[in-house]
Amino acid sequence: MRGAGFSRFLADRAGTSAVESAILMPVFLVLLVGGIAFGQGFYAIGAVQWAVERTARDLMIDGSLSESEYEARVREIASAFTGMDFDVSYATENYGDIEVMQVRTILRYPVRIPLMEPVWLTYPVETYAPRPVG
Repeated sequence: MRGAGFSRFLADRAGTSAVESAILMPVFLVLLVGGIAFGQGFYAIGAVQWAVERTARDLMIDGSLSESEYEARVREIASAFTGMDFDVSYATENYGDIEVMQVRTILRYPVRIPLMEPVWLTYPVETYAPRPVG
């Protein structure tokens, strides 16, 4: 008699959808939250890249803008994105009478997914800014 009840228990398929959902739901939620977090990270990097290029245009127009003022402007625009870290390096080359400043910025943004270590997105931005003569 016991064997028949156990066989009937194994043959009963009611509730299998709930069990499958319970197994797959955490995986789906991690993928969903991870996708949103990476999307936010790429948006932040794109916005800061825009800030770097916008400020490089200021370098082209304003001949008196120093490197420290440039970096302060980029940090001011990028301050809306918490956790963003970046390094800025400068190089200047002369092409005849035209001074061209090369600005390299390496952006780093932490993508935080629950129950995981942060994943750092690293993105280099390189911009050239011809400086006004005189």
